[in-house]
Amino acid sequence: MPRILILTAGFGEGHNTAARCIAEALREHVGVDVRIADVYIETMPRITKVLQAGYVFAINKIPSLWGAIFNLLDRPGKLEATLPLAANLREALRRVVDEYRPDVLVSTYPLYAYLIRELRKRGHEASRVPLMTMVTDSTAINTSWYRAGSESFLVADEETADVLRCAGVDPVSLRTLGFPVTPRLASLKPLEPVIHGAVRLLYFPSSRVAHTLAVIRELISVHGTELTIVTGRLRGLHKAIESAGIVDGVKTHLVGWTDKVPELLCSHHLYLGKAGGAIVQEALAAQCPILVTHVVPGQEEGNIELIERHDVGRLPAHFPETIAASVREIFSNDGATWKRWKKNLAGVSNPSASRDIAAFILGREGR
Repeated sequence: MPRILILTAGFGEGHNTAARCIAEALREHVGVDVRIADVYIETMPRITKVLQAGYVFAINKIPSLWGAIFNLLDRPGKLEATLPLAANLREALRRVVDEYRPDVLVSTYPLYAYLIRELRKRGHEASRVPLMTMVTDSTAINTSWYRAGSESFLVADEETADVLRCAGVDPVSLRTLGFPVTPRLASLKPLEPVIHGAVRLLYFPSSRVAHTLAVIRELISVHGTELTIVTGRLRGLHKAIESAGIVDGVKTHLVGWTDKVPELLCSHHLYLGKAGGAIVQEALAAQCPILVTHVVPGQEEGNIELIERHDVGRLPAHFPETIAASVREIFSNDGATWKRWKKNLAGVSNPSASRDIAAFILGREGR
């Protein structure tokens, strides 16, 4: 029975989403044992929650601060210099690997490759199994993803593979298999490239309350639309929207945390929200055009490049009036822009990526 240990960290949903979806696909194979481990939360839960809250605050309130951190980590030697401070994480990883004894290690977060390299240097035999690094960013790739090495690098697209090749990563180690979205997306049917009735907008706001309320009011004013707002784990924002009295439950709907994001993407005409790696890749797989309303400097800039290169969406100015005006233009002229994006999405959608990744991990690629 093959044992697969997937390593993740809760700094941004992309890492956890990738880990969870790969695990789902692996568990479809009989006799495969899978474990997901977040060494951060298992080792120092309180500190990790503070760091996670700080990360969310930075990307939503002070994105320039996160951009500076991203650029710092991109410089060789900077992350490596912090490794002595991560000795507790390294030893926690050692314990997890010793206990589980995996046949393959899969990492969806950059730091694990450094910790595994340190363990191997210290003669830790159980960590010498193949390491497969799932790069959860696209195009704008921080060098911290590959500086520590890995037996395999799994990437979402050829553009990302080209970035790694140009940086000196061995082409033999690169596999372009797509971004791991939930396997059930492959069985969901995207909307047809025609519009019957109201245009359904799916809005994932950031945590900025005043801006979010202004965007919602502008979107409600767009004739012929219905709006679904998904706040996820932003409970304060959810309460603020409820208190504002702008959700009528008929043309405007409010959803908190949900595991039905794939179904929502497949039933709406347009996704509006941040350019996070996981949600953008889910929208691509669901063939749902994208209107980006918020960008985190650094890794999300690559997602904007991806969207614009494939002509499947756009980034308007972040002002509420501009966002609404962009929606009007997208669906004007019988939805000409939207239909073009839908056509292009059919060529880049890869809802089976998790299953392809699972097959590669298990050595069954091509069977």
